[in-house]
Amino acid sequence: MIHVDSVTAALFGQLANDPVLVSSGFTVQEGEAFNRDLSRTPWVGVYYGNVSLDPHTIGGVQPWEAQLELFVYVQEGSHRSGQAATRRLGRAQAAVLDVIDADKTLGGTVAMLTGLEIAPFQRDLAEDTWLFTNEIALRVALRG
Repeated sequence: MIHVDSVTAALFGQLANDPVLVSSGFTVQEGEAFNRDLSRTPWVGVYYGNVSLDPHTIGGVQPWEAQLELFVYVQEGSHRSGQAATRRLGRAQAAVLDVIDADKTLGGTVAMLTGLEIAPFQRDLAEDTWLFTNEIALRVALRG
């Protein structure tokens, strides 16, 4: 049986307990409302997406395998400029990717990381505040 909540909890734990992220003041949340507060950055949100099941495997003892999408949103901002926000976001994103790269099985909850895409997600500009977010889409393989 596939337990998506175990996978998202493992990814959350991996990020929330990383010494570099902790010492750098990252706020890491799983499944919570999207952050709109610059004072809570750097911010990371973990959410799950679609699960695709394949009802057969070749030569395996399990009856199916699955692909799961996970979404990690990395957010940073600045009161000075969009350039400062962009640079801070790049550093925060690199730190998050280092944590993911350190254990691609997410604590043994997935068979492997099969893909990763990064895209700009949201760029909020309000008066003297720049709050920028990138979406990291992870694809992982699970066996049930």
